[in-house]
Amino acid sequence: MVANWIQEGLWQKLNCLVPVYGSGVDAGNYTEVWLDDGSKILDRRRTKTVLKALASHLGVSWRQEYTAWSREGRSHLAPIVLGPEMVLVPLRLRRPRSRDEGGTGYVVGSKVKSFEPYNEGFYRTRLILAGSQALPCLLNMDTLALRLVEGERALQRRRETFCRLSARSSTCREDAGSYLVVEPGGSAVAARLIDRKGDVIILRREDESSPL
Repeated sequence: MVANWIQEGLWQKLNCLVPVYGSGVDAGNYTEVWLDDGSKILDRRRTKTVLKALASHLGVSWRQEYTAWSREGRSHLAPIVLGPEMVLVPLRLRRPRSRDEGGTGYVVGSKVKSFEPYNEGFYRTRLILAGSQALPCLLNMDTLALRLVEGERALQRRRETFCRLSARSSTCREDAGSYLVVEPGGSAVAARLIDRKGDVIILRREDESSPL
């Protein structure tokens, strides 16, 4: 197992997180990490734990039931938006041996190339992912299609929410060592540099009424 696949940046190649059981004496409750180059990594953590670690690494919450892009009244798990171009769609991928072991996996919406009927055991469909990986799923065709659409809609609503936030926020301009804070209405106020830490700068606006 590549223990630090998240820190190494392999999350950028992620296709899906699949809950699996180990075999033989190693029969734990683990997660297969499928990448879009066709490779798989066995992460010896539960899928929910892996999800939390990935969300934390990207600076977002894994609990998004009450976000602006989560639809109310849903009886199933909400899509997890990890960034402006990445959403994890929760899908039933296995029948757990016990209730607390979980059967939900997470598929990156943009990595789904197609899906089709697939009847084998309890499976009803399968998704064709980037790298030609085929992922069996317990959902039927109609339900699977709805879940994927919900993921795309959540991603679009997240983009719209952040566009509105950006339109209402101030921006900073630098010119030859001088700084201006530009308000949403277009007015500009001179600012003085207080500190700089990498890409983060701390400014104090020069107008006396400013609390900054």
